[in-house]
Amino acid sequence: MKTTFKAYDPSKDFMRIRDFLIDTFTLYQRPFNWLIDRWNFCRYFAVPVHSYYNIHYFSVPIDFDHSYRNEIPFWEKTIGIWENEDGSIVGVVNTTNEEPGDAFTQIHPDYTFLYDEMVTYIEDNLADRVGNTGYVKLYVNEGSKLEQIAIKRGYRKLKYGTPFLEYTINEIPEPQLPDGFVIKSVLDEDDVEKRRIAKSIAFGAHYNPSYWPPASAYKEMQKAPDYRKDLDLFIVAPNGDYASFCTIWIDVKNKCGNFEPVGTHAEYQGMGLGRALLMEGFRRMAQYGATRSFMDSNNEFYCKVGFKETPYSYYPWIKYFTM
Repeated sequence: MKTTFKAYDPSKDFMRIRDFLIDTFTLYQRPFNWLIDRWNFCRYFAVPVHSYYNIHYFSVPIDFDHSYRNEIPFWEKTIGIWENEDGSIVGVVNTTNEEPGDAFTQIHPDYTFLYDEMVTYIEDNLADRVGNTGYVKLYVNEGSKLEQIAIKRGYRKLKYGTPFLEYTINEIPEPQLPDGFVIKSVLDEDDVEKRRIAKSIAFGAHYNPSYWPPASAYKEMQKAPDYRKDLDLFIVAPNGDYASFCTIWIDVKNKCGNFEPVGTHAEYQGMGLGRALLMEGFRRMAQYGATRSFMDSNNEFYCKVGFKETPYSYYPWIKYFTM
């Protein structure tokens, strides 16, 4: 089967890749490629946030009034696309923009012969480079054909992988909240300042304002094609703090609903707020016709709220090479 490589065109290819991810989920009937929650969140929140940090991404932040550089076009330039003779997408290479050298492949099951070519593209275009040393951290589905390519090309598998978890949405327990706590959505209230504080303190307990995600990133996320304000949820504490939060993304075709991100303010952890918010999230997913939810995580919290382990996981494989 003949294929052609093309560079990413942001005017049309975001949605084409989004549709490709939906269609290939239908073929695999499980997470193998990225799901649309991660694709939306990466472009419309994670990458814009990284514009306000230095090139080491999560080290010392800088003035949020002025971006270090606009990361979106840098991220877009790293994306590679392979098309078949009909012009349909059959393979994609991309990075999360979260750490130098990280790389992911998205593949149609009939075109896994492209893996070797895709890894060549990764090493040429996505590698971290310092002097004469190149580095790639390639994420590989356990048991996939990409493993054999990684071995052949000198990659080393790291010890810790990430499992895929699944939640079946049927009878959903009623959310149980402590007295005075209330679940709301961005449709009800959109206080960006409280949202950015909650996220920063939830992930890393960063109380200092220089670490808070920029308000502009929350506005950018609302531009994502699959974003819905009624599915961007949070719990308000009696004192007005945003104590817990999650954003839900719906794949209507595959009847899936997924969370990205999920977090609880450090001072409100251990109170059952995360569980309550997910139960409300499942309830809202069901209203959109979703019957399943997936999560890739080692956090035991998700199994405690009802996610089940699947046989599937992925691992990082690394390689150093001379440029």
